[in-house]
Amino acid sequence: MITAIDRNTARAWAEIDLSVIRKNYLSACDYAARYGAGVMAIMKANAYGHGAERVALELERYCGAKYFAVATLDEALELTGAGISSKILILSEVHPSLYGELCRYPNIMTSIFRYESAKKLSEAAFCAGVCAEYFLAVDTGMSRIGFEFTTDEKQSASLDEIVKITALPNLKCAGIFSHYACADERDKTSALLQKSRFDLLLSELKKRGIDPPIRSMCNSAALCEPEFADKYDLVREGIGIYGLSPSSEVENRLGVTPAMSLMARVTDIKTLGPGVGISYGHTFVTERETRVATIPVGYADGYPRLLSNKAGVIIDGEYAPILGRVCMDQMMVDVTNIPSAAIDSTATLLGADERVSADRLASIIGTIGYELICAVSPRIPRIYINGK
Repeated sequence: MITAIDRNTARAWAEIDLSVIRKNYLSACDYAARYGAGVMAIMKANAYGHGAERVALELERYCGAKYFAVATLDEALELTGAGISSKILILSEVHPSLYGELCRYPNIMTSIFRYESAKKLSEAAFCAGVCAEYFLAVDTGMSRIGFEFTTDEKQSASLDEIVKITALPNLKCAGIFSHYACADERDKTSALLQKSRFDLLLSELKKRGIDPPIRSMCNSAALCEPEFADKYDLVREGIGIYGLSPSSEVENRLGVTPAMSLMARVTDIKTLGPGVGISYGHTFVTERETRVATIPVGYADGYPRLLSNKAGVIIDGEYAPILGRVCMDQMMVDVTNIPSAAIDSTATLLGADERVSADRLASIIGTIGYELICAVSPRIPRIYINGK
């Protein structure tokens, strides 16, 4: 549930700018439309930490979003429970024991990549008196889920299995998708090999009278990269909606900007003399008189402990380095050079400012921006601004 949060009393919050999300999404739609493609908005992992219900409603009602994708049945049910009526694709496997529940929702489609699962879905659809839609998931080189379409032997076996699946009653193939493993890298050799395999699969299926109405291969990176001239029918746009780059090797051709800012109130300020240790293990010891502010956010809120002594926050437009180890619920920062910093001052820990951008912080600790925004804890309330 979305509750009203008072910034003056909340210890911390994540501010989500819905106007930025709308802009990022529509930029993707405009770019994909140049290639005759639509956009499927990825809502998995609570919309990458931004709040799936609120984001999906904004995109469906005010941006005309027709397709969403999630990772689990629970995530799909969260969206339908919020009133989403657009098509929702579950990108991972749904256990066959849940097919009966799945068949209650005509706008939810699961991924299928085994005949045994398809047969059970067919039986569940028969019992429910419905025709269940699904997408065929194909592994062209990601080595994740999907019909294996890599070697000649595996290609032949997968084609035979797909033919059997499409003949099952009470089922309708709504589409087919695969996923690039290396589209966000400068060297496109691997990704272009995957594309050639996907094209071969589509061609071979057509020879067998099978022509899935929706073809989807491109992720956020492939949407932006000119090497992938064929965007197929639907681009699965994820990280770009939330304003991050797929990788440092992909140009920001859409001009997307981050929609989330992680913020907190300063809860304490003290002045320490030289030679004073700060936080657990005293990994930082003052060398001069230092003005120290406490920020009530820690690794339990999703702020990585690995950023201890390596990152900082923004207070009144100035950069305040982290001093010592990030604690479970708090961290300390140096505000010696920020005289305006006071108790209840607002600190930005993560946001559009390049000094605290998710991509920059991720690069410091050897991960990706995706992980940081997805990790923002549920105990951090989301505040939505500029919503329609």
